[in-house]
Amino acid sequence: MDLEQALLGAPCTLTRDEVVSRAGVELAEAEGIWAAMGFPQVPPDEVAFTELDVDALRTAVALRDSGVVDTDTLLVLARAMGQGLARLAEAQVGVFKGRAADLTPEQAHEQAEAAAQDVLPGLERLMVHVWRRQFAAATERSFASLLGGGHPVLAVGFVDLVGFTQTSRESDARDLAALLEQFERETSLRVTAFGGRVIKMLGDEVLFVTDDICGAAEVALATVAAHAQDQRLPEVRAGLALGPVLDRLGDIYGEPVNLASRLTAEARPSSVLVDLQAADALREDASYELVPLKHRSVRGYRALRPHVLRHAT
Repeated sequence: MDLEQALLGAPCTLTRDEVVSRAGVELAEAEGIWAAMGFPQVPPDEVAFTELDVDALRTAVALRDSGVVDTDTLLVLARAMGQGLARLAEAQVGVFKGRAADLTPEQAHEQAEAAAQDVLPGLERLMVHVWRRQFAAATERSFASLLGGGHPVLAVGFVDLVGFTQTSRESDARDLAALLEQFERETSLRVTAFGGRVIKMLGDEVLFVTDDICGAAEVALATVAAHAQDQRLPEVRAGLALGPVLDRLGDIYGEPVNLASRLTAEARPSSVLVDLQAADALREDASYELVPLKHRSVRGYRALRPHVLRHAT
């Protein structure tokens, strides 16, 4: 079995037109679904498809015909899956690539072929399990939002590595990757410990949400403290905001996201800034100290009123 067959799960025996014909769909519709999933265009006479591609196309069309999703919704779902799974695939390949750094190309190819047969089935089962758990949690959040009568009110936080541009110039690729991995891993653990979720990693910045502002405050303060105490890590800064958000395709939008981003950019190293609504909510908890700063003008806000957040002493 060659590497391509091992990775795809079946040999490539079909052309584009053969897949479309066997699935019983129009070429334009198939190309729209494939494009949404992020698949590159393939010449008509190139044998680049497997029987699994036929099954997948039939499944997509069956979903549309079931009445559960219309054509537009199907393309939205396909795009969300394509983008999310492309990032997951890159991350997984990166892990194996790091392990093969000292191998010759021939050795790396042999190892990849062996790993594909031994590891991929387990990875696939694990991925489906994680997806089901995440899907159940997302469904529960969605129903909670509907019962609440609108967009959910969440605490939105950004945590940013200070001086990352300079750090990237002074570090080699392996050290930089290790730093980002540690930052994302440890920050994610803090977020989930307080019932939150990481929305995405934006280079040197983590965007996260929690259901209550105190959880977000603890994530931010704990991350700032951990980096301040470890001389091997660059300092971080954070911004928090509280308010209604739009949750779409796993991403979030709304004024709290914009405010948290602006506050992070305004924060000094090893500090946490919060917006006025978050500050009012946190004042109800005696374990926090809030220091109001002067109004300042930032992009999109002419009179932003940040508050420095600290643990009460």
